[in-house]
Amino acid sequence: MRVRCLRITHPEAGVPVTAYDGVHVGGVYPVLELVAHDIDCQIRVLGPTTPDPGLLWDAADFETVDARVPPGWTLVIADGRTRLADARWQRPDFWAEYHRGGPRAVAEYARVKRELLAADGDTDTDTEH
Repeated sequence: MRVRCLRITHPEAGVPVTAYDGVHVGGVYPVLELVAHDIDCQIRVLGPTTPDPGLLWDAADFETVDARVPPGWTLVIADGRTRLADARWQRPDFWAEYHRGGPRAVAEYARVKRELLAADGDTDTDTEH
């Protein structure tokens, strides 16, 4: 799944900007995860210089370029959230473990990221195929 960035609002300043943390307006990026809670929907995208694990962005600021859902992704509804992501990231506390530096979660993140970027065709996410 790939999306094109339509606009960016600086998270601290609240003003429009053309780029932030490795993502720029007009760039095309692989989606690593989709998270919906109430009426809020966010997507995790990874730009070429975005720090891991990518950033969660308002889905309204992107448009779909390639709607194919990667193999191995599952949809999980729990704790008031709906998540669409690789099944290995769907276990409880995955992200908490990742951010604590847990070796299993860090390795799973790296493996899934590699697979997604390889399936994407390359690691140059700023150009559309």
